[in-house]
Amino acid sequence: MKNIQSLRFLTALLAVAILVATGCKKEDPFSEDYDINWPLPTITAINPSTADIDTEITIEGTNLESTTTVKIGDNNLSATIVEKTATALKVIVPRRTVTGPVTIETSYKRSVTSEEAFIATYPNTAIVEWPVEITRTQTFEIKGTNMDLITEVSINNQKVAIDNNSMDKVVVPTEGLDLSAETATIVVTALGDVDNGTSPAIPIIDFDPAAGFEAVPPIVIWDFEDGANPFTTGDITPTNEVRSTAPLGRGANYLHISESNVPDPWGTSIGRLTANNIDMDGFHEPHLTFMINTNGNQGYFQLEVVQNGNKDGGHFTGSSSSNSNDNYMFQTTGWEWRSIPLADFGWEDWGGDGFIDWDKDGIIETLIMEFKQGNGSNPFEINVDHVMITDGAQTPVQALFTFEDGTDPYSGSFTSALNGGSVAPFAGDNVLNVSAATTGSWNWSGQIEYNAAPLDLSLLSKPYLNIAVNTGNGKGYFQVELFQNDKKWGIGQTSPDYLFETAGGWTVVSFDLTNLQLFSDWGGSGSATEFDPSGVLDYVKIGFTSGNIDGEAYNINVDDLYISEGPMF
Repeated sequence: MKNIQSLRFLTALLAVAILVATGCKKEDPFSEDYDINWPLPTITAINPSTADIDTEITIEGTNLESTTTVKIGDNNLSATIVEKTATALKVIVPRRTVTGPVTIETSYKRSVTSEEAFIATYPNTAIVEWPVEITRTQTFEIKGTNMDLITEVSINNQKVAIDNNSMDKVVVPTEGLDLSAETATIVVTALGDVDNGTSPAIPIIDFDPAAGFEAVPPIVIWDFEDGANPFTTGDITPTNEVRSTAPLGRGANYLHISESNVPDPWGTSIGRLTANNIDMDGFHEPHLTFMINTNGNQGYFQLEVVQNGNKDGGHFTGSSSSNSNDNYMFQTTGWEWRSIPLADFGWEDWGGDGFIDWDKDGIIETLIMEFKQGNGSNPFEINVDHVMITDGAQTPVQALFTFEDGTDPYSGSFTSALNGGSVAPFAGDNVLNVSAATTGSWNWSGQIEYNAAPLDLSLLSKPYLNIAVNTGNGKGYFQVELFQNDKKWGIGQTSPDYLFETAGGWTVVSFDLTNLQLFSDWGGSGSATEFDPSGVLDYVKIGFTSGNIDGEAYNINVDDLYISEGPMF
């Protein structure tokens, strides 16, 4: 036994000696001690070393051909790599880049940081519209150009940090601020200079829950326009693909899911869509809003959400859904909208940890649309598009013009045609194009008019008029005329230049019909002194007007003109 103990002691001493000799060092597979001599990149110059954001710069050095990541500035924003060789990288300086060094990393996990700092320069941020009033505890918007460069908003010397991606507006929360004064002065700070950066005195009012709110822009979770399919299969593998064929929802793509024989209507998981970390900062009444189309068949999904660690689940029924025909299944012959309040959806406690105490502007940790047959019958089919979190309900109530009947309703002196321009429809198969080779200033050329039936706005709590607009590579403009109680009311335009120029993209112009500041008295025999947002509209007229487009070509495409509950996006 004594010899065995001695042997164990000598073995332990030998192990200690080996550890001391090697310094107890753990080898890094990508360190310089590794057998393979991975090429180490170098940075010798940044050209130019001072440049505007959104412009191209060249990073010079050696062993750059394997570069996978370029980060610029003290805030380490990733730059888009345009071109790379062994000795040079051409990259685009990200917006919001803060002056600082450049760091590159290669596919071999080797990295290097420049000794020289890159100096970012910025365009001016220009404020073009301050809020008319600020409501205590509620968010408000400031509109302008290069608004994504704003870093801070001060309200009566109380600083609010801003991290914003929108270039034309910023949403500012007020919860937790002292707004006991009658007025507020706002000061905006940005990465560059700010034009008109200090507001006049703005009235502060108390929040009236019955008065509504100005909705913040939606969070688009899936619109499928990138062509990627986020669907994951469950117990079976149904047909699931992103399609660009009829019937189109919004945009060029939608998600199609179908299965001829689902074995167990409730026990079989057909698959799911999952989203994580949805930040609802600034929202007042978050709703899950989406488009569905079962193409005459039946389809369904149940909903699961997690917030603050709690899990709830819910079903679409006549009492919980925005469509009373839903009964643990969807059945449509065309595209329909659903918009359900996340705080009040008949939730069930699916996590066993109590119901979610909804934080209206918090974070949804997980949102799952779990596809099952539910109360539906074979074959299963559902098409999904434009899944969003919207601030308030978004429900189209009355279609004025979708142009899907193939009729061109324009009358006037400009040229018009369905699908006559170079842009694809905003939704469906048809879009109206109105154009002219040249036009004078403020020339009302003609109109489209909806007068099929009176529109009773009293059925809506927050009526909006929505028009999808795309000017292609040109410019266009329109004005809106409403007729009510023998009086014409014109809607003022939101564009500061009195023209639309969308650079080939679609934008939805939404007019809040309860905002009486939008309206002007355009004449008529009626005696009303202001527009009644709960009254009846005899007609809605869209006048294609040249506005400030003077002596230039006129081109505008419009689609999906709706009266809706809440703004459409």
